Amino acid sequence: MNFGILTFLLWLFGVIFAGFFCLLLGFMLYLHYLHQCYAHLPGPPRSSFILGNLPDIWKYKKATGRTFSEFVMEQRFKFGSIFVLTLFHRPMVYLADPSYVRQVFIDNHRYLHKSSFVYDKVGFVFGERAFGYGLVTNTDESSWRKRRHIMNPAFHRKCLKDFMSNFNNISTRFLVNMGKVADSGAHVSMVEEFSKVTLEAISQVSFNINTNAIEDPESPFPSAIRNYLKGVQEQLDFPLSARFLAIFQFKLFQKDSQRVIINSARFLRKFASDCISARQQAIDEKRDVPNDLLSLLINDGSLTKEEIIDEFLTIFFAGQETTANSLAFTLYEILSNPHVEAKLLNEIKEVLGDREEVEFEDLAKLKFTGQVLEESLRKHPITAGALSRILEKEITVGGYHIPKGSVISSNNLFFAMDPKIWKDPEIFDPERFVDPASIPNLSMTHFPFSVGPRNCIGQTFAKFQSKVILVKLLQKFQFKLLPNQTDRMLQKMTTKPRDGVVCKVNNRKNH
Repeated sequence: MNFGILTFLLWLFGVIFAGFFCLLLGFMLYLHYLHQCYAHLPGPPRSSFILGNLPDIWKYKKATGRTFSEFVMEQRFKFGSIFVLTLFHRPMVYLADPSYVRQVFIDNHRYLHKSSFVYDKVGFVFGERAFGYGLVTNTDESSWRKRRHIMNPAFHRKCLKDFMSNFNNISTRFLVNMGKVADSGAHVSMVEEFSKVTLEAISQVSFNINTNAIEDPESPFPSAIRNYLKGVQEQLDFPLSARFLAIFQFKLFQKDSQRVIINSARFLRKFASDCISARQQAIDEKRDVPNDLLSLLINDGSLTKEEIIDEFLTIFFAGQETTANSLAFTLYEILSNPHVEAKLLNEIKEVLGDREEVEFEDLAKLKFTGQVLEESLRKHPITAGALSRILEKEITVGGYHIPKGSVISSNNLFFAMDPKIWKDPEIFDPERFVDPASIPNLSMTHFPFSVGPRNCIGQTFAKFQSKVILVKLLQKFQFKLLPNQTDRMLQKMTTKPRDGVVCKVNNRKNH
């Protein structure tokens, strides 16, 4: 009997071992096949047969403190305008020529789709749903088109014109809080402060919700958003699918940090659900409700509650995080270039005079302010590597054959830091954008809000909001950067100033 059991166990172990060996052999043969498919493309040699270039990236980030986007940018200047990186089992083809970007992302956009491998890691964190399948993360093109069509009216320029009073009121609340900071003499991270005001702006304008993030230092929203974004970046750094990472839903496998991230996602999703339920009840009871994005999503009637929550949180996150980080980089550059600050203040005085309210007609007159914001987006692209798609057919780009199924990407930094495109690209020079129409291939070399049909729905919102906040802030306050502040980048899904843009704040004496 014992001999029979032992024989069976040995047989079972042999079957498992043989099965594992066959799987491993099959995977190794698959990797070899992939390597051969992309061997004709330029690019750095793989330091690992299995992990590809991942060890090089990890080593680079640890040694330099720089980001993945900066690593990719360095490869562009070593290997040219088309090259490949291998990340575990995923070769990624990078394009760094404007004509290549146009050929792929404009002329062949119907043959592209977003990668669920990447975007599921944005919509779900350790198996917990937050963004879910919202506009940013939706990889189903027909579903995306339907939702984009529903949401477009809420971001139309004419609609946003009606929200100028909201932008002004929220900015005024922000100034009151900054006044308290100035009176206290405390140092403050402007990355954190901008995150609060942009969060409040998107909440008020799109959902008519007051999060109290500006005034309440204990508001749970900023930390919940930071935790979630941290979790997304951890997943993006891990070369396995989001489905596998859902194993961390089980407490047995969770670390404390992962538990905090999962709880943050649950908190945000419940908050969105409660807001939607409250609005739905008001609509059912025929009460007056705001004509905002939330009402638009509910009244359409074609979306489930889970789908509405996805879109709610997508706009809630994306609408504040990107704009806040851009404003922080912009303020850093203004303070680092006193001549830019002086010219900005002159323009604000000329356009507004002694007025504190920014009117819709003022936005077009604040031309240099717009140039400053545009130059900041050039030098510090917030979503530097977001242009990434799966290719559904074989094409030839720049004389190189690109196989069907390739991940094909570009990066704003390829163009932003190219001296052939921008003279002295490291210098912050808003005068570059005096006449954007005269800049060759501008839409293919400067695309802070992405390229093609899936560009950012909120770009006009972001530009309106940024101008109002920046103008009102500089009109009333002076800022001085603390020593050792830099414009070095920190990448957590989006890019932000690593050092926080920590400042001393004073009331502007001539205000």
